Amino acid sequence: MNILAYECKSQFKSFLSWTIGLVGGFLLFVLAFYGAFMNAQAAVEQALASLPPAFAAVFGVEVKNIFTFGGFFSFANTYVGLAGAIMAAVTGLAVFAREKRNKCEDFLLVKPLRRGAIFGWKLLACVGILVVFNALYLGAVLAAYAANGAGPEGYARVALAGASLFFLQMVYLSIAVLYATLAKKVRSVSGTGMAMGFAGFLLMALRSLTEEEAVRWVSPLEYFSPAQVLATGGYEVKYALTGAAVAV
Repeated sequence: MNILAYECKSQFKSFLSWTIGLVGGFLLFVLAFYGAFMNAQAAVEQALASLPPAFAAVFGVEVKNIFTFGGFFSFANTYVGLAGAIMAAVTGLAVFAREKRNKCEDFLLVKPLRRGAIFGWKLLACVGILVVFNALYLGAVLAAYAANGAGPEGYARVALAGASLFFLQMVYLSIAVLYATLAKKVRSVSGTGMAMGFAGFLLMALRSLTEEEAVRWVSPLEYFSPAQVLATGGYEVKYALTGAAVAV
C-alpha cells in the first residue's frame, strides 16, 4: 500500500498537467470550433477538397463524415489518442524505471515484499491514474456531445467511443512497462514515451496511405477505433482482441 500511495503522489503533478492539457484542450477545441466549423461547411469543404487525398488520410480528415459530431470527434481523437498514448507510456516508464534510473533498485528489492507484489502495486498505481483520467475525459466527451446537440450517434455510442482512449492507453502502458522492466537503461522517460507514441502515429499514417490491412495489426493507435464505434456501435473484434492480447 505504501508503494501505491508513493507512486500516485509522485505522479500527481504529471497527471494534473496531462489532464488539464488533454481534457481542457479537447473541451476548448470542440466548444470553440465545432459550431463555427459547422456554420462554414461550404468554405471548409472547398478548403478540404484542395488537399491531396494522401494528406487528408494521414491527418484523419474524412470529408464525408467530418460534418457530424461523430466525424468531428473522430478527427479530434486522432491527436487526443496520440497524446493519450504518450501519457500512458510516460506514466509506465516513470513508475517502473524510477529505481533503475536512480540506481537504487537494491533499496526497493530488500524490502519485505516479493517482486510480484512490488510489480502489482506499481501497476495498480498506473492503472488507477489512467482510470481517473479517463473518467474525466469521458465526462468531457459526453458534455461536449450534449452541448453541441445530440446527433444520430447517441450517448451510448459516444460513451463507448470515448472509452477507446482508456483501452488504447492500457496497450501503451503495457508496452512501456515491459520496456522499463527489461531495458538495462532508460535514459529519458519523456523522450522514450514520445518515441513510442510517434512510432504508433507513423504506423497509422502508413496504413492510411497504403490502405494495407496487414499494417493495422501492428498499429496500436487503430486497435480501438472511435470512428468504427460511432458507425457500427462496437469495436472490430479481431483488432480489439489483438490489443487485449498485447496488453496481457
